[in-house]
Amino acid sequence: MSAESNDRLVGTVLDGRYRIESRIARGGMAKVYLAEDTRLERQVAIKIMHDHLTDDGDYAVKFIREARHTARLAHPNIMSVFDQGHVDDTLYLVMEYLPGMTLRDLLNDYGTLTIEQSLDITQAVLQALSVAHREGILHRDVKPENVILVNDGRIKIGDFGLARPVNNATDTGKSLLGTVAYIAPELLTRSQADNRSDLYSVGIMLYEMLTGKQPFTGETPMQVAVQHAQQPMPFAAESNPTVSRAVDDIIQWATQKKPSDRPKDARSMLDALTRALAQPDDAATRVIDSPTSSAQIEDSRETQRALPTIPAVAAIDSSRNSDARGPIRAPGRSVRVLSLLIALLVIVGGGGSVWWFQFGPGSLAASAVVAGMSVENATISLTTAGFVVIDPVSEEYHPDIPEGMVIGTSPEITSGMPKGTEVHLVVSLGLEPIAFPSFDNVTLVDFSAQLAKLGIGVVNTSKEFHKTIPAGQVLAASRADGSAITVGETFYAGDSVLLTESAGKVPSVSGLSVEQATAALEAVDLTVNGRSTEEFSSTFASGTVISVVAAGGIIHPGGSVSLVVSKGPELVAVPGVAGMTIAAAKLLLENLGFAVTVVSEIPIKHWDKSWAEAVSTDPIEGTEAPKGATITLQGKI
Repeated sequence: MSAESNDRLVGTVLDGRYRIESRIARGGMAKVYLAEDTRLERQVAIKIMHDHLTDDGDYAVKFIREARHTARLAHPNIMSVFDQGHVDDTLYLVMEYLPGMTLRDLLNDYGTLTIEQSLDITQAVLQALSVAHREGILHRDVKPENVILVNDGRIKIGDFGLARPVNNATDTGKSLLGTVAYIAPELLTRSQADNRSDLYSVGIMLYEMLTGKQPFTGETPMQVAVQHAQQPMPFAAESNPTVSRAVDDIIQWATQKKPSDRPKDARSMLDALTRALAQPDDAATRVIDSPTSSAQIEDSRETQRALPTIPAVAAIDSSRNSDARGPIRAPGRSVRVLSLLIALLVIVGGGGSVWWFQFGPGSLAASAVVAGMSVENATISLTTAGFVVIDPVSEEYHPDIPEGMVIGTSPEITSGMPKGTEVHLVVSLGLEPIAFPSFDNVTLVDFSAQLAKLGIGVVNTSKEFHKTIPAGQVLAASRADGSAITVGETFYAGDSVLLTESAGKVPSVSGLSVEQATAALEAVDLTVNGRSTEEFSSTFASGTVISVVAAGGIIHPGGSVSLVVSKGPELVAVPGVAGMTIAAAKLLLENLGFAVTVVSEIPIKHWDKSWAEAVSTDPIEGTEAPKGATITLQGKI
């Protein structure tokens, strides 16, 4: 059974308006569903925060802030936000539904894009960011996964999940947000960001579209992060000679290590791209309206030619910068010293250091326990320990770990695993829904064992007598509040129920004397109280038992019952009927509970005529006869 088919929200109506049709995505904070807005009759995408995060004030504030900030942005290249709400402990965000694919999907399918495709997408992203930056909003997570290529040809940027007002952007504490492959150096070194941090990510993304690869790669996110902070940005033309010098210089401009050396805003970078398309390659540097940055790009080419070749750490491919065009700038003094120290260690340490890092303890990943962590924290913990966390994330039900939290990894982490081992996260779907089983013709013992295997506890049992269900079988099931449970109703491991067992039939004591009935009932653990009632009965003789009754109508072993005792048939005086019509006399006798036989030669259709008189009865007038007895009514001949 798929996880989606068991998703409790699918098929429900959220907030009386949004009919949930299917789940289409899942993230660390929320799930995304395709839904129908029943009020406006349109399809929408709804992001719903995970249950375990709803009560977390920080997460809830972040979620609501995303809705408010993004709703302020109205632009054809920005995914629209329609609504936001909080109902029945469900926090949700309603966005436009965009059928299509992400830029990541396109890159996975085609690798390298054409220059025209790359610039079209980049211009659309910059136009969207320009609007956001004017509103004082940073995206902070620009990457191919968040660029949506809609089926109708539109290009949109979505998921402002890390958006912040600019006046809050520098107050991020030690939190490190964004995706490391596209993250700006200032976020890594100072945890600070502004508009130019988004432009750095755009430059990295444009480089990837043109070359089919990311500029900085490594076995762990930490290695990639160090390269962003310290290594020169490679030129796109080194990997794709069709990239013009003008476009390459704009990429270099956007990816300067210092934010002050980058375009001041998205509009500046967009204008430079527009000029680059109109300028010949030999005038490329003039497209950048920053003399300082243009000069730095030219200087970096010259500087790179004079740089000596220095051994680098294994995760960094220095050969990509050996081309005559060179990187943007020479490494700073601290970087050169670090590189020389590493080279010296390799030369002096010789085989010992190689053994330590390649075959010895230095080659092994540290132990990491991630059960119960969020996806983000588990990823950080694992990468810090030396593992590589890869997609896809798998999902499983778990009796203890809340929905959205990490259960563990696949493969499971054990001691002695080498650094760089790839692992998948296993994320909890929460408790597994269980359809309550049928208990027809099942004994209490067997059914209790069946429930125990499903993780459902039986907290109490009781017994009732029943006319048809044999003793020992389950008669009913109910929740703790006494509400009845129906077969197929949804339960979860850890839930508990009350079961009622049949005690079989109450012994039949009708027709027995009170003494005989009492003995028979006491033999099955019933107490006969002294408050017996008497009723007339034409079936049971006077003094014998008619039936057994209990308060509430349910008889339990160990309970108290009362007897209904016969007084015999009820006697009724036969009335006088002389002078009445036959029809009237017959009706009177029947109303008194008698059966009536008429003796007369007058046809029945005339019995209501005044001349069709009743004469007498047998038994005669004034005689007491039992109710139900037959009275013979004599009419005129």
